[in-house]
Amino acid sequence: MKRWLIREVERKHIQDGSFHDPMLMTDMEKAVDIIRTALTDGDIITIFGDYDCDGVTSTVMLEQYLTAQGANVNRYIPSRDEGYGLNIPAIDEIAGRGTKLIITVDTGVSNADEAAYIKDKGIRLIITDHHTCPDILPAADAILNPKRPGDPSPFKELAGCGVVLKLIMALEDDVEGVTEQFADIAALGTIGDVVPLIGENRLIVTHGLEIMPYTENMGLYKLLCQCGFAEEFGHGIDAAKLTSHALSFTVCPRINAAGRFAHAGLAAELLLSEDDRLAEAKAAELTELNNTRREAEAAILAEVYALLAAEPSRLAERVLVLKGNDWHKGIIGIVASRVLNRYGKPIIIITDDGQTLRGSARSVEGFPLVPLLEHCTDLLEKYGGHVKAAGFSAPSENYDVLARRISTYTAEHYPVMPQDILYIDKVLQPADLELEAVEALDELAPFGEGNPVMLFLMQNCVIISKKPLKDGKYLSFNVRIAGEVQKVLCFFSTYSDFAYDTGQSVDIVVTLCINEWNGTRSVSAQLKDIRLSGFNQERHFAAYAAYESLVRGEALDPALAERVVPDKNDIKAVYDALRRSTCVERIFAGVNLNYCKFRIILDVLTECGLAEYDAVNNKVELKTVSEKADIENSKTLCRVRDLIGVKS
Repeated sequence: MKRWLIREVERKHIQDGSFHDPMLMTDMEKAVDIIRTALTDGDIITIFGDYDCDGVTSTVMLEQYLTAQGANVNRYIPSRDEGYGLNIPAIDEIAGRGTKLIITVDTGVSNADEAAYIKDKGIRLIITDHHTCPDILPAADAILNPKRPGDPSPFKELAGCGVVLKLIMALEDDVEGVTEQFADIAALGTIGDVVPLIGENRLIVTHGLEIMPYTENMGLYKLLCQCGFAEEFGHGIDAAKLTSHALSFTVCPRINAAGRFAHAGLAAELLLSEDDRLAEAKAAELTELNNTRREAEAAILAEVYALLAAEPSRLAERVLVLKGNDWHKGIIGIVASRVLNRYGKPIIIITDDGQTLRGSARSVEGFPLVPLLEHCTDLLEKYGGHVKAAGFSAPSENYDVLARRISTYTAEHYPVMPQDILYIDKVLQPADLELEAVEALDELAPFGEGNPVMLFLMQNCVIISKKPLKDGKYLSFNVRIAGEVQKVLCFFSTYSDFAYDTGQSVDIVVTLCINEWNGTRSVSAQLKDIRLSGFNQERHFAAYAAYESLVRGEALDPALAERVVPDKNDIKAVYDALRRSTCVERIFAGVNLNYCKFRIILDVLTECGLAEYDAVNNKVELKTVSEKADIENSKTLCRVRDLIGVKS
């Protein structure tokens, strides 16, 4: 369950504005002069990219442009085994090609040693990057990075492909024409890198989505067809289906899959291909690699959930730290995001190959990851990242000490952990559900990081009917709000597990869109969260924190005893509710108990063999026993009393 907060500032129509002068970026004039000189002299130019969607699209854009200028250009994209950024063996290979100029894209700003090595070889170096700059910059001939200290360019959140787009604009002294030519590819990299869709990023994606249905890039067209944006090959792309959200779940993962399960060069070759059959074959290959990614992700998730099922008490940890042997290092970041979305707390997924730990962390608002990793620097080989996403590597033998260090740090700095937050844009009135009002929401698109899909709160809705969808896998239900009836779709619960019944008054958080069917247009509401009307979230999360503290063995204030320690009537109420459902959420919604007391009762019933609790799937079911259980003297109850300091 997430905490709900109403946004303090209502979002209005976002004016797209125009691109800032690319020459404002520090070293842009230097970079333009160096590249033009290399073109005039016929020097061999090597583009050094990264293996993710941003790096691939950045490489493709710059290679397409330089090739069109008649450059002697080639590319080098490292494999994941080489690691992120410039490396000495790669530089030696590039130098062996006779390269006179290296241009990095989406990488390089942290490679001071490698930059010095390049300089010693007499090769010029231009770094284009967007990551946070170190205190000492590499000794490059030019560094283009809007985050560079003192850089006067107004917009700082460009992805790597955005920096490359600005470089091409500067080389051409043309903003509009370059946007028209490259915005489709730049939009993919911008969406794939999950940078905020505001400012110039918004411009890139907006223009990219406008021209993408008519793209002249053969590889991109074939990839869009593979993703279902055209009914069949040879037909036009359906512009109505092309959204930033759709691309982030279809095209971008396919490009990323190349770098994870083969080589990112495959994706670059696809987007550079001008041969119809070759492009179609490579698009199909990326789809197969993405299917492999999904299978690997599902397998790792299954192992993660098995670890938690075996030790459900770990779910009470402030930060979940989970390790597996030989989990695919290119997948653990995705898995971490999935686990965070499910449990709403910071997560670190670690893969161990026997020599090196590689970790990927994801977090919630209010718990920044970099300070945590800085606290563990003596145990790590490398680390880096952002507020909510980070990664690191460390020797395998450091795992136990590292896990304890993380636990100690969080206990000292976060006695009560921040909760995952669901930000609500507006409390809906019936008039907001009219077609014209919902259509107006499109003015805020494209949606993504920094400009998420709008969420709306509907209060005091009475459920008047519900029915299963897809044989009960999902459901829909109708609610009455202020005399009006609205249909709501729910895709995160089965029909049987849905915790709320007809006649109940609920508050719901939904997204809104227009649904078209057989020529009829109507407002569609999709459920994102639900709770009973009058729900006191402050009390709930206080009780939730109290329960987790007890599981961790931390003492509580004795004044909480009455609210925490269950009596016989409380236990009987939960036991009776178990006869009617196996869904924990549904059971909890049907008993008048705070969450801490409720969970203690489930633990007592499980310990006494009266119930079996599945913490991973949030299910509990009664068990048949032959002997009467001594509930009053259960170890769980005795332990709770000891921690609170009360006698039985």
